[in-house]
Amino acid sequence: MRITRFPSISETQFLGCAAAFVDALAGELNAAAMALRRLEGTAKGSAFAHEMTLDAHRYGALIVLDRWSELLRAFAPHLVLSRWPEILRDAPARIQTAEDLLRRTNELLDAAALYTTELVEAAKLGLQSVNAGFPKEREAADNMALLGPMLPDEYKEARRIFLEDLAAR
Repeated sequence: MRITRFPSISETQFLGCAAAFVDALAGELNAAAMALRRLEGTAKGSAFAHEMTLDAHRYGALIVLDRWSELLRAFAPHLVLSRWPEILRDAPARIQTAEDLLRRTNELLDAAALYTTELVEAAKLGLQSVNAGFPKEREAADNMALLGPMLPDEYKEARRIFLEDLAAR
């Protein structure tokens, strides 16, 4: 990832990356849930395009988590956040929990022969739980977004670079 080649990042730059992370993760999880909705009531293999979309997004969410983890490994030991210090402190546990939830959700989907209503609802609940697992990152992103056009350039630039890093997967 290009952003991890920086010698260091500021708190503002980190928060830009956090905003990109929660937005990208929510996007992948919501797209997976929409694909699941389209698959409801069908047998495995009967809606190949929708299944490919589901796979792209459920595994895309794992990639987003991996990139976030990589960024944290690179910068968290040297970074102090004046607000939301729990983002750094609790990140490894939250990431591990999210990865476990996604793994279990994927195992559930992979083991089923049909996309029953119950399966779809259970999988959507798993995806929603992953998305809800990063409340401080979401709070920080929403708080910074209140600045609107007054957002610092370094925030916007770091956010853009992290999103480009995610897109290059």
